[in-house]
Amino acid sequence: MSSEKAQRKRDLILDKAKELFIQRGYAATSMDELVKYTGASKGSIYYHFESKEDLFVKLLAKQNREWMEAWDDKKASYASFEEKLYGIADHMVDDFQNPLTKIAEEFYINQPENKTIVGEMLAILQGPRTLYREILAEGADEGRIAAEDIDEIAVIFGSLLDGLSVSYYERSQEESRQLFRKSVTYFLNGVLSGQGS
Repeated sequence: MSSEKAQRKRDLILDKAKELFIQRGYAATSMDELVKYTGASKGSIYYHFESKEDLFVKLLAKQNREWMEAWDDKKASYASFEEKLYGIADHMVDDFQNPLTKIAEEFYINQPENKTIVGEMLAILQGPRTLYREILAEGADEGRIAAEDIDEIAVIFGSLLDGLSVSYYERSQEESRQLFRKSVTYFLNGVLSGQGS
């Protein structure tokens, strides 16, 4: 199988599996159902993915890549690094509408201690942090943020957004957006204060 053909088959399996996971949830979806729903043989699925867990993590990684690429497409429309911080917070709130986000929570809760899977999940979670770091580096280039603190500040900003995401289920999307934007304001007031003008 050519690598391009293999990639197409792999993407097709992922797209169909995503539909099934969204319909049934992670735990309720069996490998046999995945075979039936995707139209791929069990051998073909196991050729591309080691297990149902591996398939789901690859699906999350694909979604994460798409989220990061979508940010890349829109980031130029924000003039300043501050606007970009508000923009990426909005981008995160918009992603909560993705039904796979809810299934991912179920997966994380039920995940056995598989070091490989845990490592892959950490890499997925750290992806957005690279975007936050890029934005904050612009602030450092402008002399607005201490350059030596960028890595730490990116972790703090990411943790702030990740922590706020838990409150999403208590609020409407618009209320969440306002809360995220307010948190970016508090964050900026903290990191920008004490810096020379």
